[in-house]
Amino acid sequence: MLLERMFEKRSGSSDHEDGFNNILLNMFGGRKTASGERVSESNSLVQPDIFACVNVLSDDIAKLPIHTYKRTDSGIERKPEHMSAHAVYARPNPYMTAFTWKKLMMTHVLTWGNAYSYIQFGPHGYPEALFPLRPDYTNAYVHPTTGMLWYQTVINGTAVELYDYEILHFKGLSTDGIHGKSPIGVVREHIGAQAAATKYNAKLYKNEATPRGILKVPAFLDEKPKENVRKEWKRVNQGENIAIIDNGLEYQSISMPLQEAQFVESMKFNKAQISMIYKVPLHKLNELDKATFSNIEHQSIEYVRNTLQPWIVNFEQELNVKLFLDHDQKSGHYVKFNIDSELRGDSKTQAEYLKTLHETGVLNKDEIRELLERNPIENGDKYISSLNYVFLDFVEEYQRLKAGGAMKGGDNKNEG
Repeated sequence: MLLERMFEKRSGSSDHEDGFNNILLNMFGGRKTASGERVSESNSLVQPDIFACVNVLSDDIAKLPIHTYKRTDSGIERKPEHMSAHAVYARPNPYMTAFTWKKLMMTHVLTWGNAYSYIQFGPHGYPEALFPLRPDYTNAYVHPTTGMLWYQTVINGTAVELYDYEILHFKGLSTDGIHGKSPIGVVREHIGAQAAATKYNAKLYKNEATPRGILKVPAFLDEKPKENVRKEWKRVNQGENIAIIDNGLEYQSISMPLQEAQFVESMKFNKAQISMIYKVPLHKLNELDKATFSNIEHQSIEYVRNTLQPWIVNFEQELNVKLFLDHDQKSGHYVKFNIDSELRGDSKTQAEYLKTLHETGVLNKDEIRELLERNPIENGDKYISSLNYVFLDFVEEYQRLKAGGAMKGGDNKNEG
């Protein structure tokens, strides 16, 4: 209690002061919740629902490849050979693949509200590596005089100060645009309640699912007979033998049954609250009470649009600003997540979609084969279009030509 009063949030306290307080509180297991459980960003992933939400979201972002493009006068071109492309597409640093790095960044931002990576630039001025930084040791500051944004962190055990352009900073919900707010702080009480419920359930099974209670006797007992009855009852309920209750003894439970405590319902409610904060549909947490095939399909589409898309845009904009030089940005270079796999649907739907794009001339055969990771074929680079469609400017002329052809055909028939 003393520790929490020392570091509780004061009105007017800055975000970096709160960050320092959170570091100290995390060292002691986090703030104590009403359920008696201590919850912090460091230990939050021990809670199954938090772990599930973070794991689902981080996996869904990490599996999406990041491609580099350039806008030109003739259209948009893929630029996998660009100096910045390799770091985000294949190998951010010598220790991690792109999937691992993206998953770690999402895990940090979903638990701490902020994720940081140090950008190591090469002699050519382009990023060569992206090294993740611990969010509990990293903080952003704005210089009171110059207004310049800078970061303080710890690298290899040494405190360092870095410029804004040297740090990739992905943040969640923010009230100042500089520091992200930790989702764990919002659902701390629900996490504590879930942890307490899990412990209660475990203790119940440890006691062979036997609730606490009292043995009532019709007469007064001395201390020794009481102890004998207590030992016999404990021995019986540990599964050693059959219960033997003497004449006149009556057992009465004094613990709260799980049904009266609405144990299962409260755990479902806490799970729903946690999933709501992270915007993860309950069916992704294996909560299928009200799920049907139809609504799961629509929820999956909503999940991509309302949950994944904001995070994707968040990452894309930060990467575009920090990984490209000024002249690269002005010349039209940018990175973009490929979310086709999330919107692909089943094989039949995908086939119909690609068929429509091919028949309307949007994609040629080689472009479709590239999406399916197949090699080009002869004449596959040619576009097709249906003869049933014509530009509005040529409708009148097309009708005249069609009518003229019909008349000519009729004349030939009469002449024959």
